[in-house]
Amino acid sequence: MSSNWIASCDMLADAGVVGFDIPAYITGTTPRYVGSPQVPVYDLPPLNYAQPQKDEFKSSTLPDNSVVKNPIWKKVLFSVLAVGGLIWGAKKIGKLPTALKDVGVKISDFFKNIFKKWF
Repeated sequence: MSSNWIASCDMLADAGVVGFDIPAYITGTTPRYVGSPQVPVYDLPPLNYAQPQKDEFKSSTLPDNSVVKNPIWKKVLFSVLAVGGLIWGAKKIGKLPTALKDVGVKISDFFKNIFKKWF
């Protein structure tokens, strides 16, 4: 038989799904490991994988107060900076029409000078 199914059984045994020498049980041979399946193994914790009654998320490690709460001084500082930025932006936008006009004049002068040099 192929040995890759034995490796798969060993991985299942490592995960606690099946016994540790399931290939010997399937093939009817002696176990590969020291000891035999008839000898009980002591000091193993019981596997208690009971399914929950209701499927829901409960965070027992993170209490409700673990969420970051900003102090009042940070909120006030952000508000002052935001209002200042809005005022500064409004002043810049107020100068926007004259700035666009100046840029338009500069571009038209540039093309006029190129046209005069070539023709």
